[in-house]
Amino acid sequence: MKKKHMVISTPGTKENEGLSSKEKKVPEGSRLIKRRRLRKKEMVDIQSHEIQSTRIIDSTLYKKLNILRNADIDLDLSEPVNRAYLFSPVENQGFPSMIQLSHDRSLKISFDNDIFDNTDRYYTNGVRFDFISPFLKQSPLASLMVPYWGQGINYYGIWIGQNMYTPSVTKIGGIHYGDRPYSATLALGTFKISNDAGKKFRQTSELDLGIIGPSAFGDFVQKTVHSNLPTNSEPLGWEYQIQNDLILNYNLTYEKGLISSRWVELNANATGALGTLYTNMGAGFQFRAGLINPYFGSYGSSNTEAKKTKGYSKFQVYLFTTSLGRLVGYDATLEGGLFNKSSIYTLTRKEVSPLTYQGSLGITLAYEGFKIDFEQFLLSPEFHGCAWHKWGHIGLTIGI
Repeated sequence: MKKKHMVISTPGTKENEGLSSKEKKVPEGSRLIKRRRLRKKEMVDIQSHEIQSTRIIDSTLYKKLNILRNADIDLDLSEPVNRAYLFSPVENQGFPSMIQLSHDRSLKISFDNDIFDNTDRYYTNGVRFDFISPFLKQSPLASLMVPYWGQGINYYGIWIGQNMYTPSVTKIGGIHYGDRPYSATLALGTFKISNDAGKKFRQTSELDLGIIGPSAFGDFVQKTVHSNLPTNSEPLGWEYQIQNDLILNYNLTYEKGLISSRWVELNANATGALGTLYTNMGAGFQFRAGLINPYFGSYGSSNTEAKKTKGYSKFQVYLFTTSLGRLVGYDATLEGGLFNKSSIYTLTRKEVSPLTYQGSLGITLAYEGFKIDFEQFLLSPEFHGCAWHKWGHIGLTIGI
């Protein structure tokens, strides 16, 4: 006959309070009871801390959002510094960086052609359309843009454009060895401009996707234009152009103000490109003189009230000049595509100039949301045996 073990417990004792029936059957003073009591206490403390922390963050976030809403500030939440501030549990934390989202909308149309200099060679034609809108921040590609860690305003945009390149002679068919090959590009891109007026600094990141080759329709466009101009003959040799290949490029530009006054500005810049179309890096400057608004005060043109409150002049007229030295690592318009090696004629890496210089001189006229630029470019030889090249540029920007 088995002996029955009696378990005596006093319901009112402190030792047994909060214990389950299984715990009460364990002999008094055992280590198991102590461990279970400690674990229960830790769980209660953790749950209490989580609830309290969540309430602090929620209430702090609510207060911060109210402050921003009352100040009519639209933060760009794709920037890490803004997210770190908003979701910080510290209520009175300072705002070291505030990157707002610009609500400006603008359309820019750019046209390049060397017909302005009575030539038809090398970089002979370019057309580009740029559109800036806050809606473009919703693009999934916007997350690929480089974050900015200062304080400023973000502008999001897209562009689409076509460029055409020819040898120095287009009236004679065949392959012109030692000259530039025929090539054309058709691409679209997305970009983000972070404008910091306080530091006089601008950061631009851009991702481009497109094609180089016959599918860019360079031969069709040039032949169509020439056939409708009685003074031009049909360009010969497009059948030897660089063949189809992928364009995938990432570009960065940094600009910093050095001298700034009501009538004169001098800005330094640095650029870099990495990809299947161009790989290069460069540095230079931009100088403006005349009746100007601050270069880093905004980007583009718009009719927003913000410009009026900042004391901007409605009318602008100024001369400007740019200078850029570039170290060339790769140029698909000269060397052919990175993946497709079936092009009949291209230049070798040794034939391409490792260093180029590009300068320009222009004038800008602007009134509120309307701006027009006239610019003359000059480019040093891009390959051995190449001549200096010039072309004209017209840019029209319309604030929407």
